[in-house]
Amino acid sequence: MSVTFDFRGKNFVVVGASSGIGKQVTLELSQSGANVLAIGRNLERLEALRMSSPVNLIKHPSRIFTEQLDVLTAQADDWSAVLENFTSTVGRINGGVYTAGIWGLTPLNSFDETLAHKIFDTSFWGAVNFLQAATRKKFSDGGGSFVLMSSVAGDFAAKSLFAYSAAKAAVQTAVKSFAKEIIRNKHRINSVAPALVKTEMTQNEMYTAAVGDKIVSNQLLGAGTAEDVAGMILFLLSERAAWITGQNFFVDGGYIVGSYT
Repeated sequence: MSVTFDFRGKNFVVVGASSGIGKQVTLELSQSGANVLAIGRNLERLEALRMSSPVNLIKHPSRIFTEQLDVLTAQADDWSAVLENFTSTVGRINGGVYTAGIWGLTPLNSFDETLAHKIFDTSFWGAVNFLQAATRKKFSDGGGSFVLMSSVAGDFAAKSLFAYSAAKAAVQTAVKSFAKEIIRNKHRINSVAPALVKTEMTQNEMYTAAVGDKIVSNQLLGAGTAEDVAGMILFLLSERAAWITGQNFFVDGGYIVGSYT
């Protein structure tokens, strides 16, 4: 039995949409009838994503809108500008997903401080800045749902990944706090923590060497795909998850239980 969602008439924002999980979430939201603002750094990839919208462009306008933005340098005015462009066209948003993140080795005795800050700022502070802007009454309807991307690394930190692991753990903790604040506007927020997923970020030699076969073998269902994670995200955005907030959801292919076999 397949699970489908109906997001017709809904508007969502996806940050980190030019690749990986963010790209997949954007496509599935669009296929489910939503208007989607896809935000990312790579303009060429964003344009290709916009053109891949499943909508018949002769009868209907594209449901994917794009904005180029670097979450590391974006200020409050920059977030407001891209959200204003979107909401002035389609109406206020019903939620958003933050998937932007980068990876890199940060061994304690020889880490690159610039890289460590970049990893943390991309996964954590970028998410905070996005959420602060997106939950303003000017841009979002009450009762919206937001999802931030964490990782199993936030709970089960691997060697030489303290910056990445700390950033993902911070996301999970912040979600619990945010849930208590944004409920005043009936918004919900949760985080999703995948294990190893086949994306552009994980398909490089350094990542493969650092992760190793052991982590992959611990995932009882093998390495995941962006589609495996997108399903949980769409569920959390949907009204079927209307009674869920402040939680973290592992989508790990059995990694946690597999680690203790």
